[in-house]
Parts: sequence; structure tokens; C-alpha cells
Amino acid sequence: MPIRRTYWAIGLVFFMLLVFSHRKGNYTNDDDSSGDHGFPPGRSQQQQRPPPGRGGGGDVQKKPPPEPPIMEKPYTRDPAVLEKDNNNNNNPSTASFKPLTVPNTSNHYDSLIIIPTSWTQFQNRVWVRETLFGIKNNLEPCARYNGNIIYKFYIYGQSTWLKSGIYTAQYMQAQVRSLHGEFMEFDDWHFTNRTVEDRHAIWGDALNWAVNTFVPQEKIKVDKVILFDSTSIVNVEKLETLAKQVAAGTSGLLMTWGETFTTPFAALISFPAATQILKSRALIEKNRTFMDLITAATLYYNSQIIETVKVVQGEAPLWQGDIDQVLSTSAVIGMVHQLEDWIPLVQRIAVQPISPCAVDPARNKKIAVLTSSYIYADMCMAEAALPSADNKRIYAEKHGYYFIARSAEFAQEEYRHRQRVWGKIGAIQKTLPHYEWLLWMDMDAIVANLDQDVREIIRKAEELNENKQNEVSIIVSRPLKDVMVNAGVMLIKNTDWSRKFLNEVQRRKTWYNMRPSYEQGAIWDVMRDDLWSSGVYLFDRDVHTMNTFPSYYEPEDFIVHFAPAGCPSVPVIHALRNIQSGDSIVGVGVEVKKAPPKAKAAVAA
Repeated sequence: MPIRRTYWAIGLVFFMLLVFSHRKGNYTNDDDSSGDHGFPPGRSQQQQRPPPGRGGGGDVQKKPPPEPPIMEKPYTRDPAVLEKDNNNNNNPSTASFKPLTVPNTSNHYDSLIIIPTSWTQFQNRVWVRETLFGIKNNLEPCARYNGNIIYKFYIYGQSTWLKSGIYTAQYMQAQVRSLHGEFMEFDDWHFTNRTVEDRHAIWGDALNWAVNTFVPQEKIKVDKVILFDSTSIVNVEKLETLAKQVAAGTSGLLMTWGETFTTPFAALISFPAATQILKSRALIEKNRTFMDLITAATLYYNSQIIETVKVVQGEAPLWQGDIDQVLSTSAVIGMVHQLEDWIPLVQRIAVQPISPCAVDPARNKKIAVLTSSYIYADMCMAEAALPSADNKRIYAEKHGYYFIARSAEFAQEEYRHRQRVWGKIGAIQKTLPHYEWLLWMDMDAIVANLDQDVREIIRKAEELNENKQNEVSIIVSRPLKDVMVNAGVMLIKNTDWSRKFLNEVQRRKTWYNMRPSYEQGAIWDVMRDDLWSSGVYLFDRDVHTMNTFPSYYEPEDFIVHFAPAGCPSVPVIHALRNIQSGDSIVGVGVEVKKAPPKAKAAVAA
């Protein structure tokens, strides 16, 4: 027995020595230039450096590897620690978002922020909106850029890494549906259907679009353009402060942040420099075929004898996984893909939300136009969804209303085992507390008369209401020959009565999956109940005031609803084109009834 124990002890010692030697061999310096450490996935060290003779290799001066980062005090989110040391720079917390109260009406902005992003990076765009711009949802959307900055996501098409076989047709269809929903819900994007192999390859096109298309199109002026992709956490205030310190009175400034100047995570370019870079793009990119424009411009202007654009490189760490290795003084952190990392890193470098829009006292928050942004799996409305949303957005902007599109409430109906259309009730309940009145419109309903003011319809309903027991809280219509209301167009007032009414509609389980009416049947049931009838005004057998089917449409009618036309995508697009061109939409979407077949003449025997 003692001999056996001795063997076990010797074996354990050898095992521990083996583990120790293995761990020691793996703890190499990530900044060692002889390895591939510290580079983004899919990009080798050789790809990061300019190839000799093709990327201006002669312009590159070799630098010694940077020293390991200085260790700071360990990061913590412990409230007790934060309370004890409010001035601890290692643990900055994000201040509560406070929008500007004085609108910027000059059309002159400090910065135009362009964020190149792959179309599949939905969640990253959500994080950027919330942490950088204070936009947590679209219930009170940024209707007009009247802050000191203006931003746009430059969304590009399918990346090559998505061509793997694990991405099924069903998965990709779901991604496309989500993209359509995002396009309707937010008006902060530009889309280019281009395959991009390298995340930096699109930066030059994004800069070109910003300077030569967006700025003149919007008739605005900007002092500088800031570029970074949606996987980078950026403290814009620090960027601008650092840029001011090195600008030294020059109007031409190109400042980049990254591990090296050939792998930028962010760039700040004064507008004169951006204009100059784009005018000289062909010359700058000559012999630098494999480089993005920002890197090529960095090399080009560094090699000039006369400095016309001042080039400055700022250091920014690639996110490796240890938050204690990230200096709280950092302005940029690159390649962050996980939410569990995103929020602590935002706090680590003290990112504060900057408002793209102010509280505009001229905007009427009393009314919002609300619609669905949920694309069904049959993709029926995929092509018409965005034009239909734009039609409603234009109408809302014309009258100073807000425009809101929602999909989350529809998607969650899958887990409630109800038809998706019930999401309409949830979306109304979610949005109603933010406004005095909501105009609900189905996706297949469009505004034909952009001059019609919703308030006139509300006044009309209030004047015609004979039941004075309750104020009018819901306005709806029943078309000719229909047995019940059509819930595709409704007006709902933010009252305690209407909230209770909607709760009662949600309780009508009989209609959860009852064809063909679903939530519409539940609304009809509740409004005919004596307990609930007093707060509803019904435009009965009315096909012109607020909800018109194509077969009844007459010029000057307010809203045309293409519900009876099967899959309504084609007639919706046709009608929207006619409205845009000023042509009549009479007859659009009307089903042509086929004449019954003629009886065959009897054949004589």
C-alpha cells in the first residue's frame, strides 16, 4: 500500500509540472509581432500589413511593439464600491439621457456620424442607438435631426462569411424579414446591396455617399465626418476632444484609432479633408489596391512633403476579453460582439449618450400614426411594406405628427398561440401612453389624401356623437355590406376608458384563432356590449370618411385599404406610384369580375 501511494504522489507531481509548463508556454505576449495575436477573426497578420509594392510598403515605418497596457484597478459594478468612490474613473457609469431642449434650426452640425454595418448586425445597431444616441426604442422617434450631431447607418449587403451552409433558407428569410422591419421602424439608415469581403472595404464608399450625396441632398453643413463600424464602442466626446488638441488650426485633419493605422476602428475627418480625399481618391488608391480608402489616405498624406492633410493615429485596443486590460481613458474599443461585454465596456470608457434630436416644441405630440412593421412568413407584403411605411411617414411629417411602426408585439403572438394579427392590440397598448391620439393603419392601408387632417375626423365624430355618457375614445367604421367593423383603420384616444376597453378585447379568447375576424371580431363584440358602447363612435356603413375599400374609392377620400384584394402588395405599390406622380388611383386594386361562361348551344342529335 505505501509503495502504491508513493507512485500516485510521483504521478501527481509530474502531472502538475506538465500542466504548469503548458500554461507557461501559452502565456505569450499578444503584442509580439512574430505571431498572429491581436488581429480580428479572419484577418491574418500578413493581411493587415500592406503588401510590398502594392500597398505603398515604402511609406510604412516599422514601429517597435507597444508596451503591455498599464493595469488599472479591477473593474467593478458593485453599488457599494461605486457609492464609496464616486470619482473612480475606473468605474464610470452612464449618465441618464437628457435630450436637448433647444432645437438646432441652423442645418449646421458639429459632426456627421456614419456607421458602416453589415445588414445582419441588427443587435449591434440596437446597442449603438441606445448607448451612443440614447434611443432605446421608437415609441417616441427622432422625427427630425435638430441636435448638434446627425448620424446614419450605412448598411451593406451580404458578407461572404454568411454563405456557409449552416445558414438555411428559412434562417435567411427570417433575417430579411427583420431587416424590413428595422427599415420601417427607424429612419436612420442608407442601404447598399453590395457584398463586402472586408469590413473596411466599404468605408470609402460610405464616406463618398456622406459627403457627395447625403450632405448636398439634405442641404446641410457639417464640420467633420466620423466613421466607425457597429462593432466598435466609441466615445465621440473623447474623439472630438483629442481631435481639437492635435488640429493646431489646420482645416485638413485625418485622425484614426486602431491597433495600427492599417486596422482602424474609427476615423475622424474634417470636412475639408474628406472633400480633398474624395477628389483625390484615384490618386490615393493608386498602387494600394488591397487597402481601404482611409488607410490609403493615411499612407498617401504621410508621404507628402507638403502637409495638406494632417494625419494623426490614436491608439485603440482590440477587445480581447479582459476588461481590466482596457484603459478607462480609451476613446475607442474595437470588435465587440457580445452584449455582456458591450454594456460594461461602455461604462468603462464613460460613453455618454449624445442627442441627435432636441425636444421640438413645434411638433404636435398629441397624435401619432401607428402601423405594423411585421413581415409575415409568406413574404406577401415584403416588397410593399417599406413604400407603405414611407407614405405614412410623409403624411405624419406633413402634419407635425409622429410616425411609429412596430413588429415586436406581433412576433410575440407566436408564444401566445394566437394569430399574429393580435399584435395590433398589443402595439396600440404599448404606444398609447405616449400620445393623446393614435391613428392605427394596417400595412395594406395607405394615405391617398395627404391634405386630410386627422383632427377634422375627430371633431366630426365628437360633434355627431349622441351618447354623451362618455367622451369619444375610439373611432372606427363599418363598410357597406360588412357584418362588423373593419379594424384596419382606427383612432384611439389615450383615456382610462380606452385602456380598459383594449384590456377587455384581449380577454375575448373565443376570437383568438377564429377565422376570419380574429381581433376584429373581439373589438366588434366588446363595442356592442352595453358596458362599452358609450365610448365608441362608429361611422356606420361609411366608405369615405376614414376607411375606403378600392371598389368604393372616390377622389379626396382619406385612406384606401386594400384588404379585400387578396395579397395586396401589387395594388399597394401601384397606388403609391400613382399618388407620387399625381395620377388618379381610381380603379387600382379593384378586382375585375369575370363574366359567367356562356351556355353552350345544344347540339342537334
